[in-house]
Parts: sequence; C-alpha cells; structure tokens
Amino acid sequence: MKHIEPNPNADLSRLEKIFWEYNIPDSGKSLYDFVLGKKEIEYLDRNKVMARMLTTVGWYNLVDIFGLRDLKSFLKDDTLKWIWPEDLRNNYEYAGEILDQTIS
Repeated sequence: MKHIEPNPNADLSRLEKIFWEYNIPDSGKSLYDFVLGKKEIEYLDRNKVMARMLTTVGWYNLVDIFGLRDLKSFLKDDTLKWIWPEDLRNNYEYAGEILDQTIS
C-alpha cells in the first residue's frame, strides 16, 4: 500500500497555516513533532491541534506529511470530538475504520 510512511520531502510549512487567526510562533516542523509526541508545547492541546490539522490542511497533504500509519492516530475519538462539522467528523470516523482494517 502506498503512502503508509511520510514523504521525507513533504512541505511542513503547510502546518504553520493552521492557526491563521492567531500569532502562534511555532514552525511546521515543531507542530509536526508535537502531534507525533516527539516534543511538548505547553500551551497547545495535542488532540485539538490534530483536529485543527484535519479541518484546515487537505487530507492528501496530511497523507504526504504524516503517512497513513501516523494519520491513524488523528482519527480517534479524542481528536474527532473537536471537529464540529458533523459530516466531516463522520467522514474521518469512516476513514479511521478503513485504516484500522488495512494497516496494522
């Protein structure tokens, strides 16, 4: 299956745009490391940041940046509860089910 692993050349600057209405000083790499649990950012909530990424960065961009294996962690109830458009939340729940069945 393609895209299981992240693209090492993915443009992480796309992640910097998730907080377009705030002045968040973190780089795309910093946010990337934060959501993967490699770094702590005390003023951010990991699940809320992952939900924000799901709603503002295109799905295929996220697949490119994180790979499907890591994106599975985005599609859990603790994250999806922060996505308020119900249709979008339902689509991501379904995607999570598919990824659970196909990626171990």
